[in-house]
Amino acid sequence: MRQLLTVVALFAFVPPLASAQTPKHPLDGLSVAEHWVVYDAIRGSGRADSTMRLAYVGLKEPPKAEVLGWNPGEPFRRAATAHLVQSGAGYEVVVDLTDKRVVSWEPTPAGQHMPTMAETGAASELAKRDPRMVEALKKRGLTDLSKVNCFPINFGYFDLPEERGKRVARVACNDARGAFAGWGRPVEGVVAVVSSVDKKVLRVIDTGVRPPASLMGEHHPEIVGSTRPPVAPIAVNQVMGPGFTIDGQSVSWQNWRFHFRVDPRRGIVLSTVRYRDGQRDRSVMYQGSLSELFVPYMDPDDPWNYQGYFDLGNYPSIFQGVASTLEPGLDCPANATYFDAVVMLEDARPAQRVRAACLFERLGGEPAWRHVRDENRTVESRARRDLVLRMIIGAGNYDYVVDWMFLQEGMIRVNVGATGIDQVKGARTRGAERTASGEREDRYGRFIAPFLVGVNHSHFLSFRLDMDVDGQANSFVVDKLATERLPASNPRKSIWVVNSTVASGEKDGMRHSTMESPEFWRVVNPSVSGPYGDPVGFEIGGSHAQATLMAPDDYLRQRAGFTDHTIWATPLDPKELFAAGDYPTYNQAGAGLPAWTKANRPIANTDLVVWYTVGFHHVPRPEDWPVMPVSWHGFDIRPIGFFERNPALDLRKEP
Repeated sequence: MRQLLTVVALFAFVPPLASAQTPKHPLDGLSVAEHWVVYDAIRGSGRADSTMRLAYVGLKEPPKAEVLGWNPGEPFRRAATAHLVQSGAGYEVVVDLTDKRVVSWEPTPAGQHMPTMAETGAASELAKRDPRMVEALKKRGLTDLSKVNCFPINFGYFDLPEERGKRVARVACNDARGAFAGWGRPVEGVVAVVSSVDKKVLRVIDTGVRPPASLMGEHHPEIVGSTRPPVAPIAVNQVMGPGFTIDGQSVSWQNWRFHFRVDPRRGIVLSTVRYRDGQRDRSVMYQGSLSELFVPYMDPDDPWNYQGYFDLGNYPSIFQGVASTLEPGLDCPANATYFDAVVMLEDARPAQRVRAACLFERLGGEPAWRHVRDENRTVESRARRDLVLRMIIGAGNYDYVVDWMFLQEGMIRVNVGATGIDQVKGARTRGAERTASGEREDRYGRFIAPFLVGVNHSHFLSFRLDMDVDGQANSFVVDKLATERLPASNPRKSIWVVNSTVASGEKDGMRHSTMESPEFWRVVNPSVSGPYGDPVGFEIGGSHAQATLMAPDDYLRQRAGFTDHTIWATPLDPKELFAAGDYPTYNQAGAGLPAWTKANRPIANTDLVVWYTVGFHHVPRPEDWPVMPVSWHGFDIRPIGFFERNPALDLRKEP
């Protein structure tokens, strides 16, 4: 068998690595050289001081009209946006990469800039030096603090007097002794409340010593024990190479054409998505990307009540870009092509993020369509093949697999797989037995390991979709399903019908669907008729759109106001990129979509952006420990009246 595999490997296609290169498209990611231009321009402006740290550097996109009017080989403008922090203040800087100069330098909202490793490290050191914290750790048998890892567990904000203008964080610790792959044992019951502005520990919260818990997230061989016997290999190779072609950061596959880049904050940014329909290239979407990732936890005790994470708005610098390095053959199949990206480190040095995204074709082992067509039971079936563009976000304890899938029937599927390590709370009891006072330790979660409760929480991923269905002038249609009573003469008493309305303003575009009042949502082009008279369109929706369960007056919910609705529709504004606002670190309530849509701007027959939130709740279980199996959620962007017939009808019988 080993010799056979060697022979196969000699002839197998070896997928290439597509590295970052000199930009050849207006929406290409920043190159290494361009990152150095940003650094030199900021330093040369005379406004940077010795404390400067860069929290984000990314492409400032040229106007949409310029991109759509550009042809390959023509010149294009290049600019970058940088978020920097210095002397305790944040700034947003725009650099012209052609002229190599700073063209704008604006302060961020007071106290709301992104955190940096320098800030989190300083807060951790303040906590470990505080006598109250030292004494609390000593009570737990921790005297060698070099083996104790402390870190701000959140940047929660409730607009309390203590918090205003202070950048207050809760700093917790882990006992790293004995740890290998994980984070050590959580030191439950003690946190330091630290003000980064005042550079002091405001107070230490100590709710009592808990028994030592198991190591958090350990999954190395000593923990796993013996592994399963080896299984027969499944060969994944394309001896003739992939079915897609790549030109820089532009991809062609089957009838799909698109461009993409990997942004340090937004992850994969998909652009200029088109479908080749006969002799026509038809536009579907100008741009799609993640906008925000919000994870609130459901324990009322301090500091857990502060745990609500805005992962994309807070942590690009700490994550060194949200896209983590992909493991060949494990995170992506053997036939995948990988793409590097460039990220800016806090000290302004560009660094290569190897294998930040992968692209591959796959056979799902299922039909694209099938039918038993006659009395002889003759079967007509066609195998389904997908194109998958993947990145994985390493967001602290969680990992999120984000797939943009292109299907042969003209549909785009967005899948999100959640895995990683549950956030756990140390308990006084080993399991669900009651304490001496008669309480249960798992009121706000579930025991998933001895003395560890996995705390209940939710995940909300907002996707920003700039739809261009056969052009830029689009409308948002709500298809409401309603019961219709029938006359007494009919043996049926009722049926359901579809009542369609075109949203005129943003308030009409704030929607959610329920079991009792189901809705479907379409983006249509009212100026282009489909094959049977209705306007061409694409429907956006899925089964994973659970709503927030926090009360409307909960300040944490108000800071993540985009979770109030599954879908929002707004007119295009290139400055509106992030559903929770540009700077959700210590942001006040109502930023982002709730603020923008107060004007109730018209959205009919205009350049339209829809914001779709994938939401799901998680009650942890023992099978999630110490590393969770991947749990998948997602939505579809599928044609309705865009084609005359099933566009996958012409698939060959051979897969």
